Amino acid sequence: MCNTNSILLVDDHPIVRSALIPLIDIIPDTQIIGQAENGEEGYNKFVSLSPQLIIADIEMPKMNGVEMVKKIKSIAPNTKVIFITSHSDLFTFEEALSLDVDGYIFKENAMKEIRNCIDVVLQNEKFTCEKFKQFIETNQRKIDRIRKNKQLVTQLTKTELEVLGLISKGKSSPQIADQLFKSIKTIENHRYNICKKLEVTGNNQLLTFAVKQRKILSDYLEADKI
Repeated sequence: MCNTNSILLVDDHPIVRSALIPLIDIIPDTQIIGQAENGEEGYNKFVSLSPQLIIADIEMPKMNGVEMVKKIKSIAPNTKVIFITSHSDLFTFEEALSLDVDGYIFKENAMKEIRNCIDVVLQNEKFTCEKFKQFIETNQRKIDRIRKNKQLVTQLTKTELEVLGLISKGKSSPQIADQLFKSIKTIENHRYNICKKLEVTGNNQLLTFAVKQRKILSDYLEADKI
């Protein structure tokens, strides 16, 4: 078939894939050329098959949809992506939004929305289902807070990130000093600077921040390979 739009379907639930396949197969000039059940397999399938469009879940084992799409976009930035997902945790949800992909659908609406979404996306336009928009509107303050916290964390040095990571695990200043081979006074200075940068006051608030933002911290710690 000429000008066929190739699609890779990535979802860890075989029932979801089985339900979507016949709906996608009847769309003119489209063809599902591969399936995967996790992000790692999805990335490998993308490399071998080079599909034009990826339809992917956000929450998946081994590598989630966000991480997979980031890797794919790093080598093929023009690849079109539709996220079809359940209500993910807000940290992962915000990461998905930050990627600015081509389409967003909730699984509960997928059977009704998938064809329209694919048609719109293949016309180089964006598609977001109404339920998705409502979910964003309902959680906008929390999403904005996550974004602000991520921005605050980017101000920390590598050492401060490491200290905050240990604080999130309940480590005291003497324990952190011992683990990092630094003096307690140095760790206390780091705590002071971290509090100032994160706009929090006192050790209790700092601990609360560190625990609540553990996901953000782990991402930055892994990125910096600390």
